[in-house]
Amino acid sequence: MSEKKPIKVLIVDDSKLTIVGLKTTLKQFNDIEIVGEANDGQIAIEATQKLKPDVILMDIGMPIMDGIKATKEIKKAGSSSKIIMLTSHETEQDVLDALSAGANSYCMKDVDPEILVAVVKSTYDGASWLDPRIAKIVLDKFVDRFGKFLKSDTMSDLTEREVDVLNLIAKGCSNQEISNNLFISLNTVKTHIKNIFQKLEVEDRTQAAMKAVKEELI
Repeated sequence: MSEKKPIKVLIVDDSKLTIVGLKTTLKQFNDIEIVGEANDGQIAIEATQKLKPDVILMDIGMPIMDGIKATKEIKKAGSSSKIIMLTSHETEQDVLDALSAGANSYCMKDVDPEILVAVVKSTYDGASWLDPRIAKIVLDKFVDRFGKFLKSDTMSDLTEREVDVLNLIAKGCSNQEISNNLFISLNTVKTHIKNIFQKLEVEDRTQAAMKAVKEELI
């Protein structure tokens, strides 16, 4: 049985102190490999193309190009790298913009090291994670806009079943959980998700959920 390859991580932050601290934390784990670092968004884009990291730890406030724009450009280029926003920014606008740009997870910089490592691993495996403070912002937005869900022009393009699937995606349900909740096959779930992505013009589950929130679909 072949040995599992370590998770390749790119650190993007304009604070040298933060980079040193992250390196110290992550180097303690044999299944995580730091492949590079960048101190602004433009360099992060170039490093992503060259190093092809599995996971990117991305700050927001940086010179030349901020982390939100860099995230959008990286995702637009078709990179398969998972992006974790690791920042001190927690305004509603920053959160929604970052997630809409394609960020897979959102952590605050005061996160416990053990939790950060767990987030890196779970995000690499395809899950999404939000700091509790950030989750509250997203949920509050969700609740505020829920009543407008069925009034949206975009929503009128979705079938009733696709609406059901989108709601479960927004709640963080996996394909299997959606299948169990709606009593439909996994293949049917995948078909619905593909149609939702096409209609909302998004590339992944996080973008679908956040576009629904940001554009007041939910």
